[in-house]
Amino acid sequence: METNTIIQILAAVGSTFAFGIIYNLKGKKLIFASIGGGIGWAVYVFFKSHGNSNPGSFLFAAMAITIFSEISARVLKTPVTSTLIASLIPLVPGSGVYFTMSYFVQGYTEMAISKGIETLLITVAITVGIVMISAFSQIYYKIKKYDLKKQAQLKKQKFKNKLYK
Repeated sequence: METNTIIQILAAVGSTFAFGIIYNLKGKKLIFASIGGGIGWAVYVFFKSHGNSNPGSFLFAAMAITIFSEISARVLKTPVTSTLIASLIPLVPGSGVYFTMSYFVQGYTEMAISKGIETLLITVAITVGIVMISAFSQIYYKIKKYDLKKQAQLKKQKFKNKLYK
């Protein structure tokens, strides 16, 4: 791992920590959100350095952050969004929006359209990554809850059968 990559990941952790303070996160939630921001940026750099497209790399990074936030929400017994929103800060394509507007103002319409489309694709990739993992998580926990309910009913039925023998 290059020094530049480590600096990028530490910057992602630091920026997530700072935005976490702005979002009024405290204690473990702030630490978990900062770690999530670092994980997301590390995944982005990994996939980008292995030849994936920019939106594809953002998709995998958003998926990693959402998985981490789902797990940390279970550990901290808090809503997923409390760590997810702050962890996504390093991935927000703010520079893409800025450069799109800058190119439009300077009269470079083709460059503005190209940058705008790339920014839109990154935004869609982040959204798809979050929605996909959240949907799988909800389905998993509903199946798990259904299985526990069914096991409890079977135990109850066995108990009744023992009583009436």
